[in-house]
Amino acid sequence: MKRFKIAIAGILCMSMLFFSGAATHVDAAELPNTQAENTVVDTRPDYTVYVNRALNCITIKQHNEDGTETPVKAMVCSCGREGHGTPEGTFQTSDYYEWRKMVDNTYGRYAVRFNKKILFHSVPYIETSPDTLEWEEYNKLGESASLGCVRLSVEDAKWIYDNCKPGTKVVVYSDSEEAGELGKPTSIKIAEDSPCKEWDPTDIDANNPWLAKENEYVPFLGTIDEFNYTDYANRYPDLKTAFGYDKIALYDHYITYGINEKRIAKSF
Repeated sequence: MKRFKIAIAGILCMSMLFFSGAATHVDAAELPNTQAENTVVDTRPDYTVYVNRALNCITIKQHNEDGTETPVKAMVCSCGREGHGTPEGTFQTSDYYEWRKMVDNTYGRYAVRFNKKILFHSVPYIETSPDTLEWEEYNKLGESASLGCVRLSVEDAKWIYDNCKPGTKVVVYSDSEEAGELGKPTSIKIAEDSPCKEWDPTDIDANNPWLAKENEYVPFLGTIDEFNYTDYANRYPDLKTAFGYDKIALYDHYITYGINEKRIAKSF
């Protein structure tokens, strides 16, 4: 009898081990691909986005290996208007949306969240269509106009969307005296009678009527000190690869070849 009980106990133990193993087994295909995701390295440079809400402009600085930062891009923006001020502080980018519905039922393009409900995004659109721009709001770039978010031209919003990886540091501060190392760019104004007014002038969409005005190409004729070399490099990847952010080399290229090639250059 004793020998029988021992045999039964052995069978029960083996059964428990078997069913325990079966219960805890998960097919590899069912596991979340966290390991694969963790092995993907984002090779984009590290930046810090400095938002000066007092002057409605942005300076983006690239991190260097020695711990310093190099200013690489300046943007004009619209921070929160009175009663809806963009909160100051240090934050990080998180969620990214090609189109995002706003609290006033308009839509922002290339939206990047960095502080709860506060995002970088384009000037508002009436619908999720690039030909429904609220052009009057576009003309407010450079002054406080939003409900707290940071509005940008499509070109600049897309730059942040494309180049600033999740976790990018964002510093929102107020300085009414200094715009930043690269200054505050001049914003484009859209005329009320313009047939293109419902499109963002900086949008590279092939259907954008602003792009059809090739005969209106106006070359930059300023000095090297006025030349926005960082914008020129960022706008043309071939030049950035060849010259990096070498101000003199980029300016020489523009004067020698860029004007004839109708490349776009801006002042700071």
